[in-house]
Amino acid sequence: MIARWFWREWRSPSLLIVWLALSLAVACVLALGNISDRMEKGLSQQSREFMAGDRTLRSSRAIPQAWLDEARNRGLSVNEQLSFSTMTFSGDTPQLASVKAVDDTYPLYGELQTRPPGLKPQAGSVLLAPRLMALLNLKTGDMIDVGDATLRIAGEVVQEPDAGFNPFQMAPRLLMNTADVAKTGAVQPGSRVSWRVKFAGQPAPLAAYEKWLLPQLKPEHRWTSLEQDEGALGKSLQRSQQFLLLSALLTLLLSVAAVAVAMGHYCRSRYDLVAILKTLGAGRAQLRNLIVGQWLMVLALATVTGGAIGLLFENVLLVLLKPVLPVALPAASGWPWLWSVGAMLVISLLVGLRPYRLLLATQPLRVLRRDAVANVWPLRFYIPVVCAVAVLLLAWLMGASMLLWSVLAGAVVLALLCGVVGWLLLRVLKTLTVKTLALRLAVNRLLRQPWSTLSQLSAFSLSFMLLAMLLVLRGDLLDRWQQQLPPESPNYFLINIAPEQVEPLKTFLAGHDVTPQTFWPIVRARLTQINGSAPVHSSDESLNRELNLTWQAGEARYNPVTAGSWPPKAGEVSIEQELAKRLGIKLGDSVTFTGDTQPFTAKVSSLRKVDWESLRPNFFFIFPQGALDGQPQSWLTSFRLENNNAMLTQLNRAFPTVSLLDIGAILKQVGQVLEQVSRALEVMVVLVTLCGVLLLLAQVQVGMRQRHQELIVYRTLGAGKRLLRATLWYEFALLGVVSGLVAAIGAETALAALQTKVFDFPWEPDWRLWVTLPLCGALLLSLCGGWLGTRLLKGKALFRQFAG
Repeated sequence: MIARWFWREWRSPSLLIVWLALSLAVACVLALGNISDRMEKGLSQQSREFMAGDRTLRSSRAIPQAWLDEARNRGLSVNEQLSFSTMTFSGDTPQLASVKAVDDTYPLYGELQTRPPGLKPQAGSVLLAPRLMALLNLKTGDMIDVGDATLRIAGEVVQEPDAGFNPFQMAPRLLMNTADVAKTGAVQPGSRVSWRVKFAGQPAPLAAYEKWLLPQLKPEHRWTSLEQDEGALGKSLQRSQQFLLLSALLTLLLSVAAVAVAMGHYCRSRYDLVAILKTLGAGRAQLRNLIVGQWLMVLALATVTGGAIGLLFENVLLVLLKPVLPVALPAASGWPWLWSVGAMLVISLLVGLRPYRLLLATQPLRVLRRDAVANVWPLRFYIPVVCAVAVLLLAWLMGASMLLWSVLAGAVVLALLCGVVGWLLLRVLKTLTVKTLALRLAVNRLLRQPWSTLSQLSAFSLSFMLLAMLLVLRGDLLDRWQQQLPPESPNYFLINIAPEQVEPLKTFLAGHDVTPQTFWPIVRARLTQINGSAPVHSSDESLNRELNLTWQAGEARYNPVTAGSWPPKAGEVSIEQELAKRLGIKLGDSVTFTGDTQPFTAKVSSLRKVDWESLRPNFFFIFPQGALDGQPQSWLTSFRLENNNAMLTQLNRAFPTVSLLDIGAILKQVGQVLEQVSRALEVMVVLVTLCGVLLLLAQVQVGMRQRHQELIVYRTLGAGKRLLRATLWYEFALLGVVSGLVAAIGAETALAALQTKVFDFPWEPDWRLWVTLPLCGALLLSLCGGWLGTRLLKGKALFRQFAG
């Protein structure tokens, strides 16, 4: 009997919307649960390869051996590296090289690309960057002097997995084994050496070792994990994961709203049927079995269809992300299935329990009096409890992140606005004298049922707001990525340019139709004093290494000034705002640096916001022109060049002391990851849009029955179909305009918090929202009104309904 009841009720549009909304909720949680589980491992693997380890410990001093022994005792893999600069010789030809010494475990993750393939630094041999081989006129198999050692060239270094992006690397790369470092005699007391140790292992031992190590770290140490990658790739992947999480949140919110609207309408439409069944002798237990059985069948069907849709979305996402994920991904655990079914049950209980409880409590008296409705679980108590439970569950699911609070803040603002704007709208409409009959009928209907009007306004506004937020944020993500990797991005950096080489180099590049970007002077110095005193107990890395300083006379094009005045004058300096915050430096404070010749002091005159993700040279401190003339300087510039190796060879020979850094491989790797992830985000936009459409359909469906009865009365009184269609069109157009305006205010509120606190974007009001949302709302809802009018006025349906 339950199956027959379910099959007969299945034709109800409201029940179909409930099923679809629950299915999409299951699909969203399942797809994102599976993809997050698998993608997190895949993207973590990608990030591991990008840094050649799970954790990195950097230091300007030798790392205690006891720390490394402890890591090995805990089952972790350890790779030791040393980086320093030294002179290399081929016969009588010298060349400064940037030496990276690694042990036999290198790399822990990723692939060292060499020519010929498959080489690793072995004791007694080295791998050279192609530029270093060209400068010294060497080839594979030749011998090269590195300090006091003579080593054989085994091949060329094409790409290191952990090369990263460092525009201040002063010389071409030479890769050697740590066993040969002592032979070179290049590392002496006082030498500028950087120690790095890479760690790899299972999450539990890594976390335990990290907990053991962190309290022992000193200011000269820097511990980096995959999550702390602040480069272009790390930031973009982090934002992508946040966007996917936001998509899941919006889908759940829209699903909850759609289920609440559709289930409430379905239960109200069945009050008369239950009243008749009770009059005919149906017992409470029988009706409870029918209602609960129908509910369980809807949930079971939603689980099956939602699971199928979720697996489909997962496969689509994996296909889009395939180029940037490992070849084989581990299977997802069973937790996403548990989360998805749990989310569906929670949604159905939160928003469906009261409507079904009211349906079951329907009184037989309703057969005679249609206003007889059971009074159980008053809304003034039920709604706050449901909201509190929903917020707590979302906070538990999402970790109470700023993402959640931003969206909820936008929803709260929208709810308040709906009340205020709706009340003002009704007051204004009462004072208007409308001559058009169709418009007057539409206004009268909105005035006659204020609570129904406000509920529709809330539902439409919520849909528009959430969809607008998602589309704007996705556009911002794509714009941000394009700003990071515009088509004209430089793919070559020229480093270690002597002051007397700047003009000849400009002439050389101009002769080959190459336009360089800004020439930056570089001075290396250490920050030693703040306001005349040495910093005490500060662990900031900037105080424990030499910084790259520069001067600039023109506009701060890529570094917007957030406080103070620009440009700095004589005796002043501009500082990056985050560093100033960490060190407690304020406008007007003095900072003292110690360079290679003498200390110098400047007063802080401005704070700047620096985009460290950009593949451009960025500086903590910028001085006025002439302030660094007493310090040794080198220069840096960049340019873009496509497939002109002959020009690069001429450049090497004309300026043998200038270092050339090729970052084309880095740009290609980052660009590939971002392109594929952005395509995956489009799938999530489709999923959220479907949920938004369901909410709109559910809200339109709510008013069909009552509008049908009103149209019967109007038609009986002689109103034509054209007039009635125009009435519905005006009514929905008014709702669309107001909903769009309210949604624009709510979206701006949520976007302001999301962009500044979560995605780290600069925020400014988006005028497109204020124009697009009201227009699109009016157009979309007026089309709904037109469709509704066509359906309700079709043929002789009105008179059949009236006659029945």
